[in-house]
Amino acid sequence: MKTKSPYFYLFIFLFLNVLNFIDRNILFAFGNEIKADFNLTNTQWGLVSGIVFLFFYATCSIFIGALGDRLSRTKIIAIGLLLWSAMTALTGMAKSAVLLFVSRAFIGVGESSLTPSSISMLSDVFPQEKRGMAGGIYYLGIPLGVGLGFLIQATLGPILGWRKIFIGLGVIGALASIFIYFLTEPKRGEIDGKQDQEKSSSIIDSLKDTYKAVTSSKSLFFVILAGTLNNIPIGVGSFDTIWAVQERGFTAEQYNSMFGLYFIVGGAIGTIVGGYLSDLIGNKLKGGPMHFLFYSYLLMTPIVILYRFVSPDSIWFYASLFFISINISFFYGAVFSTIQNLTSTKIRGTVIGLWVLSVNIFGIALGAFLTGFFADNVFNNFQEPLTMTMITMGCFGLLAMICYYLAGIWYREDLLKVNQDIS
Repeated sequence: MKTKSPYFYLFIFLFLNVLNFIDRNILFAFGNEIKADFNLTNTQWGLVSGIVFLFFYATCSIFIGALGDRLSRTKIIAIGLLLWSAMTALTGMAKSAVLLFVSRAFIGVGESSLTPSSISMLSDVFPQEKRGMAGGIYYLGIPLGVGLGFLIQATLGPILGWRKIFIGLGVIGALASIFIYFLTEPKRGEIDGKQDQEKSSSIIDSLKDTYKAVTSSKSLFFVILAGTLNNIPIGVGSFDTIWAVQERGFTAEQYNSMFGLYFIVGGAIGTIVGGYLSDLIGNKLKGGPMHFLFYSYLLMTPIVILYRFVSPDSIWFYASLFFISINISFFYGAVFSTIQNLTSTKIRGTVIGLWVLSVNIFGIALGAFLTGFFADNVFNNFQEPLTMTMITMGCFGLLAMICYYLAGIWYREDLLKVNQDIS
């Protein structure tokens, strides 16, 4: 199947990313049921929902990203999709905590194939000035996937149960993998004036070139660091339904219905508007898209902080939840356009893989584990241990804002170096 339309690729990858985030996050929506079925503590839940999945997802991302800089990216995605779909079905059939942990680990391996290769191919069909919007639409998969996952739990969960839903999702993904396997990928580097000869000769070369790119570009280094810090509070999300039930008086179905709808609407606004404004405003600022993010978060952060403090009886609870749903996905377009712009075509997949590794291991996984650990061992004597933990974890977002600002200081200088190397 051949096409030259960049939007064809964009919406194919968007669909896969939606499926990716449904499979990844529906575990959180069924958190109360699964946690009870396997008799897991908060710390164990933090491990299975965070580190077990994310360690394999993140560590494999950089190597699969390097493979994608050398081999067929569509076939890599197809094989990964088949693997994670089979493991999603296996999760639904798991009868022991050990099998639950193993299936989550291999879901991570499979899903690591998607983003490095997808973002790399999108940079082959969209020019620099449109990559923020393209990245934003691709990451529309997060609010749609997460939101749909929570809505599936609220609507189909009571009817089918969590096990049948996991098995059904696995079947859908396995069928989709056949189509992706035969999809023709775009020409590598064509839109930047570079062709396939730009590929590194080996995975080791890709890793060496990636290390050189990150250490020689202050802007790229701080983009990766900012994304990592920004995702530590996002790791708290694996406890959101548990927090809402235990400390805010919701039922799982009530909260998941509300959260799913908010996240679809607010998250869609965040990804699309964030990506669009990143191209429109960020490209005009001296500090580029990173300074656009810094100023945007200055405005949104005070409203977001309210969510953990106010009661569900207050209108501010729902207003701040809406801004949280915008805030979580707002940065993707700006971050991925910046990473693509600051790297050469031959290592884009590897650099994206490095970003994924850092963000997921030292960001989301660490955030999920620390949330469970602090709730069980540090704030366990407080009346609302999860609330106190979540407020504490949110402070990492302030550090991320500083790093976004620092990344913008050197953005123009580092972008000029990359463009000179290409020419």
